[in-house]
Amino acid sequence: MKKFITRSVTGIILVLVMLTAIFASEYSFVVLFLFILIGGITEFSVLFKESNIQPNRILILLISGLFFVVSFLIARGTLESKIFLSLFPMFLIIMAAELYRKKENPVLNIAVTIFTIIYLATPISLINFLVFPPFQDGNNYSPKLLVALFALIWIYDSGAYLVGVSIGRHRLFERISPKKSWEGAIGGTLTAMLAAYFISGFIPEIKQVHWIAFSILTVISSTFGDLTESMFKRHFGIKDSGNLLPGHGGILDRFDSLFFAAPMMVMYLKLFVE
Repeated sequence: MKKFITRSVTGIILVLVMLTAIFASEYSFVVLFLFILIGGITEFSVLFKESNIQPNRILILLISGLFFVVSFLIARGTLESKIFLSLFPMFLIIMAAELYRKKENPVLNIAVTIFTIIYLATPISLINFLVFPPFQDGNNYSPKLLVALFALIWIYDSGAYLVGVSIGRHRLFERISPKKSWEGAIGGTLTAMLAAYFISGFIPEIKQVHWIAFSILTVISSTFGDLTESMFKRHFGIKDSGNLLPGHGGILDRFDSLFFAAPMMVMYLKLFVE
């Protein structure tokens, strides 16, 4: 019971802090997601602390932060989109920098450094294009799509948990996550689709059929995001990625679904809605 109360209180505080930061202004949004990005990178880098692999944490932080800020300015209309191309030589800098680090396993160090940027910085940078949506005139900040994405993820998780606990019998991916069931996944999917139907009424600029598609994409991608992080934790033999959020673990534990769902939503938005 104590664990449940701790988890519930932490969850409520987290939601309130996030919603306040997201709705307050575009600048508090930037601060919030830079914090999530830095926290996620720190946790992921610590996973390799006991191994012979030593990713370049300084370059990860610098390049990831640059990716996020430049993406924000492009989405906002402050910079032209072609500026983003100038960031890709940064990956060459990662390889060149390894020459001077004189660490063991340089190839693996480079691979993990680049992977961390792709896994964490890319999806969080793409979130900028959700808060400056194409239907918003004059590149004005509007967090409605981002909040809707979070709502779909949280509603799916809640629906999957409740149905899974009640009638879950067939394991979804027992090797990685023995508690997840097909029944829970199906129940969560139906719950998310129902939520998408109601969300469409609050954001009528996007057709209802697209919201149903969003919900399905969110369900699939967030499930794989969760399973991927579980795979990492099993590999490193840990229960949680961190202890920043009592009852929830760390940043990676709380936002693993978002890392997969955000790119899918942006992709769909760019391909089929704009």
